[in-house]
Amino acid sequence: MPASPLALPDLAGRTILVTGANAGIGYWCAEILAAHGARVLLGCRSAERAEVAVSSIRAHASGADLHIVPMDLGSLASIAAAGASLDERIDAVICNAGVKAADRDARTADGLDLMIGTNVVGHFALLAQLEHLLADDARVVAVGSLAHRFAEIDPATLSAPWSGPSLRQYGRSKAALMAFAFELARRWRGTARSALCAHPGYAVDPLTPRRPGLADVSSVARALAAPSRLVVQGKDAGAAPIVHAAVAADATGGDYWGPGGLLEFRGAPARVAASAQVRSVDVGTELWSVLEHLSGTRLAT
Repeated sequence: MPASPLALPDLAGRTILVTGANAGIGYWCAEILAAHGARVLLGCRSAERAEVAVSSIRAHASGADLHIVPMDLGSLASIAAAGASLDERIDAVICNAGVKAADRDARTADGLDLMIGTNVVGHFALLAQLEHLLADDARVVAVGSLAHRFAEIDPATLSAPWSGPSLRQYGRSKAALMAFAFELARRWRGTARSALCAHPGYAVDPLTPRRPGLADVSSVARALAAPSRLVVQGKDAGAAPIVHAAVAADATGGDYWGPGGLLEFRGAPARVAASAQVRSVDVGTELWSVLEHLSGTRLAT
């Protein structure tokens, strides 16, 4: 069983799609879910890295039920193909995949800013493709970030060129993804479906259990990082709030989950506060229209 502070129910019979499941937080979400009996669809851009992840999960989760879904969230054509390849009910989607750093001129296959196009527009388009497969009580979890609190969202300029550090644009993309999820939660109000956000806190590879072929870290680096466990955590623990949001009975639409410790850097899953801007009805409404335009899709609600 993967290291995790979670006490999860038996997830047999549930099918959960995790984007970016071949590495980092996405990988650990997939391993934890599979170990608790869920059928996990691994949405991955690299087939080779996806196979490494599958082998690792099967080595640590006996009887894991896994299926690779080839998917590049930076390509609307790839997203459409991924949606067309699926014909099974999906109980939850964890919108995790994302570009964390990029040059200002980096673009998706469709000419959009790489971080905005992948992290936000790609997930909107994916859910539009999968809407008819979502269970009546499906959950969508957007993986946010502490960085959203330092970002400003202007939906009208979402696809405009940006300046400043790449980290600022990353925070902007995560803030936009969260604002989309909160808007989806409002639009699903009154139904059994729910949309939530969650973040991993400050999660680092040197504190993460070894998984060969996945972010290998030297023994020296692990030893040097060990004292930082008082403040930060491994990516296995960082996945816990996200998995909790996806399957726990006490997680509901419009929630935001993260580590409950100091500064939300580490700790067991707890409800945490999101910025007023990502929860803004006005921002969410305008953003929805912009995402429809940029993706060329419509998400029925």
